Amino acid sequence: MISRRSRNGDRYAKADAAIAAFWEWWPRVRPGVEAATTSGEWQDLHPVLAERVAAIHTDLQWEVAKGQRARHALVVSPGGHAELRAYAVRWLDAAPPADDTFEYHAARQADPAGLEYSMRLENAELALADLRFGFAVDPDRDQADVTVYHPVFPDLPDEVRGQVSFLSLDWLLGEDAVERWIGHVEFGGAPPSDAQPGAQLRAAVDRLAAEEKDDVWALMSGDADGWPVLACAQQPLVPVRFPRFDTHLAVTLPYRTVNDGRLPVESSLEALRAKEDEVTDLLRDAGTLLAHETTRGVRVLHYYVDSTTGVAERVRDLLGDWAEGKATMNATYDPGLRNVRHLSA
Repeated sequence: MISRRSRNGDRYAKADAAIAAFWEWWPRVRPGVEAATTSGEWQDLHPVLAERVAAIHTDLQWEVAKGQRARHALVVSPGGHAELRAYAVRWLDAAPPADDTFEYHAARQADPAGLEYSMRLENAELALADLRFGFAVDPDRDQADVTVYHPVFPDLPDEVRGQVSFLSLDWLLGEDAVERWIGHVEFGGAPPSDAQPGAQLRAAVDRLAAEEKDDVWALMSGDADGWPVLACAQQPLVPVRFPRFDTHLAVTLPYRTVNDGRLPVESSLEALRAKEDEVTDLLRDAGTLLAHETTRGVRVLHYYVDSTTGVAERVRDLLGDWAEGKATMNATYDPGLRNVRHLSA
């Protein structure tokens, strides 16, 4: 029999071997990479570096960029794909300490100076300094919805407008900040009425980050087939906040003591809270509770955990003493938080 823990462990086994091989190889190639940043002669190194990164995961992206503190930064990035973030983070966890020459990152870092240059497209040259950003901050989500505009956008296909928009946001804010603080992004052909230079958007995001609050939960209510539904979820539900928690545990707890709307009261409500605390205490740094939903005699607790820790089976073991019905747990690989997306504020 193959246990769930073994299957999840195997998910990263090949990547971990490739990561170990990468960092064993890095000291030998590092002088050449440093020289190439000066000479621009990448033709021999580029395919070799690309092959080493692809051995970790074929869809990871990489670049050598200007460092924040060191002269250079080696970046291995998920490129906006939540399912790849754990691979990039594992690569970074194994990296050597930064020094004066190289630092290492699992996401593209902000480089606003990049917007001072031009980008050559197939039929045009796009001056990035002409980009403008309309934005509105949503206080409930602590995110800014953004419209990106450039005077040549009306002449470009939608795919190219999107590439330019997201690349410019990465340069302006950094990849992780885009994932955390930027909500909806539009890049139509018409200028937004509140178009501003990128520095204004960056200042707004800096204010959001400075005012960030821990443990922000949203309460939601609705109905299903005439019965009330209550939900509570951490906000914002964005994968960048939980890069190692790649597996969704849906813990389903039936309960018996109810009100007229079949919501829990008295002893059942106390038991639900106690079991939630028991599971949360077990997880410690291996996972977290992101949401719960309650309706018609059932509460579903949405936990996300690090699949490599084996904690999922320990959570399952905690459910055996539930006295109000048959408690169940379903584990699903879900690094993109798709199973709780409907609970985003």
